[in-house]
Amino acid sequence: MVAGTSTISWEATLDIMRELTDLYKGNETDDVADAGMISTMVNDVRKASEEMRSSLASQVDVLAAQVAEAEARCERENNDEFSKKMEELSKREESLNEEVKIIGETTEEIQKRINMYKEEAKAETAAMEECESTKMEEIPRIKHAISLYANITGIKFDYSKEGKLAGHIAIPQSEEVHSFNIDAAKCSGFEIANQLWGMMEPPACE
Repeated sequence: MVAGTSTISWEATLDIMRELTDLYKGNETDDVADAGMISTMVNDVRKASEEMRSSLASQVDVLAAQVAEAEARCERENNDEFSKKMEELSKREESLNEEVKIIGETTEEIQKRINMYKEEAKAETAAMEECESTKMEEIPRIKHAISLYANITGIKFDYSKEGKLAGHIAIPQSEEVHSFNIDAAKCSGFEIANQLWGMMEPPACE
């Protein structure tokens, strides 16, 4: 019996292929980290496929030599035992050739998927870069709008308190400053607006 060796078994290769497919079905993924992981998996699959094909090709060559030897022996010794052995070897050769064919087709399919995943990753990266560029363009405009809003309403927000709507309101008429610290998770937008509006109203004249 001729035994082939491989760094990664075909079963392990199939596991990597399934893991690669599952990775792109996920919703919460890090595109940059996934791109590196895909490259590693692709290299493992390609290496395993090449080693498996090489191993099977070597086995086919050995079996072909054994078939030729069996045929020569049958010519010298025409008996049923050698005929049966030759038939077994021929079937084994056919089986290995079929395995080589399947591996070749699988490798071709993997390469197609690799190219598709690369294009998807490239498109996602471009979209992320465009989004980041848009954010950077929007920041000055938003800052300007906030500055105008603060000048008109007298409200200045404190963005250091996470989960809280905090800051203070200056009332020019009474020269008063009112601080506020509202839990945005527990209040509706209407309630928040009412609280802020109430602080902005100048005190009634006595």
